[in-house]
Amino acid sequence: MSTSGEATAAPRLAEGIDAITLPLAAHFEQLEMFLEAQVEAFEPEVRPLVRYTFGHSGKKIRPILVFYAGLPGSAGAPDEGLIRAAAIVELVHLATLVHDDILDGADTRHRVETAVARYGPHAAVLLGDALFAHALKLAADFPDVTVCRLVSRATRQVCSGEIAQTFARKRFDISMEDYFRFIDLKTAELFAVSARLGAMLGGYPAAFCDAVEVFARRLGAAYQIYDDLTDFAGREERAGKTLGTDLQSGKLTLPLLLYLDSLPGGGAESLRADIAAGRATPESLDAAMRGAGVYGRVRDRFYAEVDAAEAALQPYADLPAGAELPRLSGFIRQAIRRHVE
Repeated sequence: MSTSGEATAAPRLAEGIDAITLPLAAHFEQLEMFLEAQVEAFEPEVRPLVRYTFGHSGKKIRPILVFYAGLPGSAGAPDEGLIRAAAIVELVHLATLVHDDILDGADTRHRVETAVARYGPHAAVLLGDALFAHALKLAADFPDVTVCRLVSRATRQVCSGEIAQTFARKRFDISMEDYFRFIDLKTAELFAVSARLGAMLGGYPAAFCDAVEVFARRLGAAYQIYDDLTDFAGREERAGKTLGTDLQSGKLTLPLLLYLDSLPGGGAESLRADIAAGRATPESLDAAMRGAGVYGRVRDRFYAEVDAAEAALQPYADLPAGAELPRLSGFIRQAIRRHVE
């Protein structure tokens, strides 16, 4: 699977996120203006926290999905509905990050202090709640209730995924099926609704909306696999965020599940005890995982998700959205190569 994945991705491997967003420069300019205007909707005491969060929001992959899935409706002058939809999914995403950093005790994200590190856990949890609420308010402003219904469901699923994974901490009976269910809920769901909103607002028929949702859902799963690998194989100065939080909190992600599966009974039992006691560290496991071929197996699962994502769009390669969306999968393919190629 990895061999075919690398061949498929070859023409796109040189593209970074800036190259992908460049054709959407006008859209992102409008998005930033829209988000800045939303700050004023919050109470005066809350505005500095919201503005700080908006100022350090990362790659904006979910808005990219909205904009590219909305082509050609989003070509040229940015469409107001697409801008609003992109803002909604970005608000939901930022709310989840604020809450994730509280749960994980993370000090750094996007190379700056997290909201919890800067403002404390009490203010940060309420900030996340306020961002969720404002996203739903913006969704309710659409004349068609479909947008609000989709966003509300996605928000519930993201929160449900985090709850499910929280209850699964330091549980060693977690299966591979459990893991993929968790990441489908907490990450892939918001990718999927972002693409569906873009295609729907771009005027595409239901069949294409379904296809871009499948593409984005599988891409979201791949992105979470990459993120979980980074927790072990990455370096904080490159990642720009606190790493190792999954292991410290006892989350069994794909690299750890595969490594435990590769160990003989005694070795697996010893590692489980170290994880439960908080003695295991990403640094101590990095070389062992590489030596055991775990990263290669993670890469193969990653490529399987990306290949499935791109296959969903192949029948629509002649459409603007169908042609442009795979640029994102090319970018995500490139990202994992830093760890395993």
